[in-house]
Amino acid sequence: MHFTAMSRNLERMRAALTEWMIKEEILGDAFFVDIEAWRARNEPYGNDSLLVLVFDSSTLHTMLNYGGDTMEFDDLVESFGFWYELGHSWNMGFYPIEGYDYSRLSGTYASKLQDERWRKKAATVKKRAGHQCQDCGATKPLDAHHCYYANMREGFEPWEYPLSALRALCRECHIRRERSEIRLRAFAASLTSEELDALRPAISHAIYWHQTAAVFSSLSALGPEERHLQAALEILRNGRNDADR
Repeated sequence: MHFTAMSRNLERMRAALTEWMIKEEILGDAFFVDIEAWRARNEPYGNDSLLVLVFDSSTLHTMLNYGGDTMEFDDLVESFGFWYELGHSWNMGFYPIEGYDYSRLSGTYASKLQDERWRKKAATVKKRAGHQCQDCGATKPLDAHHCYYANMREGFEPWEYPLSALRALCRECHIRRERSEIRLRAFAASLTSEELDALRPAISHAIYWHQTAAVFSSLSALGPEERHLQAALEILRNGRNDADR
């Protein structure tokens, strides 16, 4: 029973890490190897683990071996009840946290928010935000808001999300955010899957080079005439981020 519950957590962790690496654009050539297949390779490391992640030219290799920020990666692995250890510089094995309760909780979603694992995750989100609302900057009491939920088939618990999927919000902004996200999902119904896949990297690229407000203002300025195009370009010129980025 315990091993089965652990195995299910392991599979959810595999899915969550894969999705996170895709979102962060660091997946590259990284891939998971089931432990039986790994042992058959007769590698010197990781044979006592539950699962192995292999990465060579992936950006993950640089992050893990050359002092990159691993906080979100570490937190996500721990959220499922595991820890990892590097073998070679290009692989890691995952191991169970001693004493972790892998059994699934019954009860309502609200009752799961009382779990110590969610309380810990929420506290981390608020600390990373400097105990300020990430929408309005207020220092009043904050909620940790899930900006998205995973596919229901995965059945992720509230604490089994990457830190970047959560946002510290005051009560007023939390209510507004929920409405805004519903409207955005409704708008997404008008786009094809290809258009949705193109939307995120396009906006991500634009706001890397230009201030977020400038990017959206320039889009709003577009129109049928040349003057509209020039106005949009001027907004972008004035809204460039630092040249040394």
